[in-house]
Amino acid sequence: MRTLPAIVCALVCLGATPASRPSLDEKCRSLLDKWRDRLDAAHMTAIVSPPFVVAGDGGAERVNRYLHNTILAAVDALHRKFFDRQPTEPILILLFESDEPYRHAAKKWFGDEDVSRYGYFRQRDNVMLMNVSTGTGTLVHELVHALIKPDFADAPSWLNEGLGSLFEQCTLVDNDIRGLENWRLPALQRAIRQNKLRPLSEMIADDDFYNAERTGMNYAQARYLLMYLQEKRKLRDFYRRFRDDHDDDSTGLKHLEQITAPQSFEQFEKDWRAWVLTLRFN
Repeated sequence: MRTLPAIVCALVCLGATPASRPSLDEKCRSLLDKWRDRLDAAHMTAIVSPPFVVAGDGGAERVNRYLHNTILAAVDALHRKFFDRQPTEPILILLFESDEPYRHAAKKWFGDEDVSRYGYFRQRDNVMLMNVSTGTGTLVHELVHALIKPDFADAPSWLNEGLGSLFEQCTLVDNDIRGLENWRLPALQRAIRQNKLRPLSEMIADDDFYNAERTGMNYAQARYLLMYLQEKRKLRDFYRRFRDDHDDDSTGLKHLEQITAPQSFEQFEKDWRAWVLTLRFN
């Protein structure tokens, strides 16, 4: 493993709270204390910016740039558009500038061996590991998962992954975030042209979204469904309506049918498929 800069810890404090209950800032600093030896051994710079503890092996300047230009910018835009509830527990983000230390840390610190080359979010312990040499798109994708966790804990997988993948290719302008065409498009277009894509209602109702035989197409279908709602200016309304009233609609299909009315859902899907075929990604 290459030699990297020594650890630098910059603490961003947000003010005091009653001593009887640790503030989120205090929880973040406590988390950093627990991780300090491991981060120091890996030559990682750490910055505390509640609810995040962000550490990276590319030096203080790069970590600070990731924090402000990607993490905080995306979080602010996502909260403005979708999420009302703020995280109450720290989120540890580990950023690696190359594949080898990323995989080494995943295995050594968490016992994770079969990991994505891009990065992943460990929902059970609020930890994100990222190989940022592949770009920052996956960082935004996984941030969506971290933020939807306290806001809509019962969100179905298709919505959670669709929303995350929507913003893995995006623009961040004037506190607004918009998903753009990305690498998932060509396979989806081929499936539509070859009449091999299953109906949206089946994808939405699928209780095995991560089935290995169809997971890639599920991601693409969910992503471009949400992108279509974005382009129709209905995505924010759909998400919030579904989140706030999901007791009798665990999949979201009823709310989707309501928000696309008076158009029939069959016609909505025909229009969606036709729209997908007009998109281009180079």
